[in-house]
Amino acid sequence: MPPPPPQKSGPSGAMIALIAIVVLIVLGGGGAATCMCISARKTKTVDAPVKTVRTPAPAPAPTETWTTSERPFVKFLAPPGWTRITTNREWGIYKAPTKDAVIAFTTFTQPGESTVRLGKAASVLGVADINWGAARPGVVGKDKFDAHIGDGSCNFEGPGGYIWYATVNTGTSDQILFIYTVAATAPRARRAETQAAIDSLQRR
Repeated sequence: MPPPPPQKSGPSGAMIALIAIVVLIVLGGGGAATCMCISARKTKTVDAPVKTVRTPAPAPAPTETWTTSERPFVKFLAPPGWTRITTNREWGIYKAPTKDAVIAFTTFTQPGESTVRLGKAASVLGVADINWGAARPGVVGKDKFDAHIGDGSCNFEGPGGYIWYATVNTGTSDQILFIYTVAATAPRARRAETQAAIDSLQRR
C-alpha cells in the first residue's frame, strides 16, 4: 500500500475551539464592565444647591437720652423721639413730636422760689386757664425723692388739658421743679411717656 499523506501543519480543531471560548469570555466581560460603568454614570445623583436664607438684622433699639443737672446732681431719661427746646435758658424743655405734650424743668435754691417758677410755667409750656388742685406730699423718681406734687386742668391745644408738677427735694439746698402738660386729644400713651421720664429721675 502506498504510504499515508503527510499531515498538514496548523492549529488543531481543539485549539481553535479553546481560543474561541477565551475570546468570547474576554469580550463578554469587557461588555459587562462597560455596561456597569454606563449604569453607574446614569445613576449618579447630583446634590441640589443649598439655598442660604438671610435673617434680617434686628431693628436698632431707640437711643436713650439722659438729661443731666449739675446742681442738683441728678439725671433723668428724656422721652424717646421728643425734641429739646433750647430757646429758654432758665428751663429745660422737651416737646412731643406730635406737639400734644410738653415737659419742662428748672432748678432753684431759695425757699419759696418754687412758687415763682411755677407761676412762670404757664408761658413756658404754652398753657392757659390753669386750675390747680391741692398740693400733696409724695415721692418722685427712681431714687424716691421727697416732693410736693400737684395737678389740675388747663387749656393746652384746646380745653380739657392735663397739667402736673412736682417740687423735688434731692437732699441738698438745690431743688428741681418738674412740670408737664398733655392735651386732651393726646393718646393715653403720651401721658405714660411723660410719667416714665419723671420716674427715671435719679442721682448721678
